[in-house]
Amino acid sequence: MAAAIGVGIMMIGLLVGLAVMRQVYLDSVPTSALPQDAAADIYDTFVRFLRNSTATVLVIAVVTALAGYLYGPRRGARWVRGGASSGTGATGRSMARHGLRTGATGRWLGAHSKWTSGIVVAGGTLALALWNYPTPGAVALVLGIVVLVLALLGILAAASGPAGQPAAGDQPQPVVRPG
Repeated sequence: MAAAIGVGIMMIGLLVGLAVMRQVYLDSVPTSALPQDAAADIYDTFVRFLRNSTATVLVIAVVTALAGYLYGPRRGARWVRGGASSGTGATGRSMARHGLRTGATGRWLGAHSKWTSGIVVAGGTLALALWNYPTPGAVALVLGIVVLVLALLGILAAASGPAGQPAAGDQPQPVVRPG
């Protein structure tokens, strides 16, 4: 969490530095040699990718710091995790009461929730690492998908129904014997 906060502060400093240097550059260009609009376009073209990359790293740092906080032992983090668990659990149990049980698959998801959550988070991280030019919007998209999949996995795990009760599709069929 400390590293993410440090990286975030550095990215804010870089963005502020780029904005200050833009003004310094524009003030140093003589208007007789180059119009202000053209000088601004030249500077913006040169630093466009640096500014976009810096904003993307800033968003990633904020998300990482927030995730680090939410995985921690603080009261607020426990409250958020408990609320999310209660919400997904209530939704899953409601589905199970209405006959939409996930059975053995849901029980497996519940028993292996740390592994499945880790795989989902690692998949989101890999998607960002393999993205050609990630933008803050791409980071938000991947974060939204990861949170949605984690919520869906929690709902499916809670919808398994009671341990001794088979899922709707797992009901044993009566055996009909001739004779």
